[in-house]
Amino acid sequence: MSFEEITQKTYCPFAKPSKMGPGITIRTDDVEMELTRHRDLVAEFFRTAAERSRDGMIITFEEPTLGITLDALVNLTRRFYATLTQMFSSVYIPDDPLPDERWYAMIEGELFFLVSFAPCYPETSPRYTHGDQRTYFLLQPASTFERHAKFIDRQRAGISRAFAAVGKPYDARLANVENDIFKAVMPIAPIDQHIPWWSPESTPTNPQQDRLLHTALNG
Repeated sequence: MSFEEITQKTYCPFAKPSKMGPGITIRTDDVEMELTRHRDLVAEFFRTAAERSRDGMIITFEEPTLGITLDALVNLTRRFYATLTQMFSSVYIPDDPLPDERWYAMIEGELFFLVSFAPCYPETSPRYTHGDQRTYFLLQPASTFERHAKFIDRQRAGISRAFAAVGKPYDARLANVENDIFKAVMPIAPIDQHIPWWSPESTPTNPQQDRLLHTALNG
């Protein structure tokens, strides 16, 4: 199973025709060292993403333990962003993010966000990898959404219904929260509670931030 095959099985019409840039493969659990070696490739992708109409870059983690459980994926996500902060001064992790704040990481002037697919996700999740033991990080530049804005707006509700119809529901309200940091790791159950991956003492949920998130979702 490859990431291309995973996207072909998705019920998101935007994912299938996406135009990807060169990918990166991290072969061991030394994420920090291997990722740093690819700094120039990452920088080049984001520098030219808008000009070349690129929709994303795939980072493949071949070590199965990096995404075998949700806790492992949380740890990988935190390590990944922490490494990016060392590679690029424009990337930072806020200490106490709020749901209604706007936050994106930025590389070479291009804002982006992360979507992860990992073996920890069950068949009922939109992030299911269909038995593939690798973990995939999809880095999506903001320019792709600006380019496809009208199509995405028309399809947004339909995408959510399509996933729900085949037993792969996700919380559309959480997906539409203003602060992207809350969306980097999709929860498994319950699907409407964010995962504070940015905290070294991360637990499945943070009660205070959950209350703020509930207010942002429900008014």
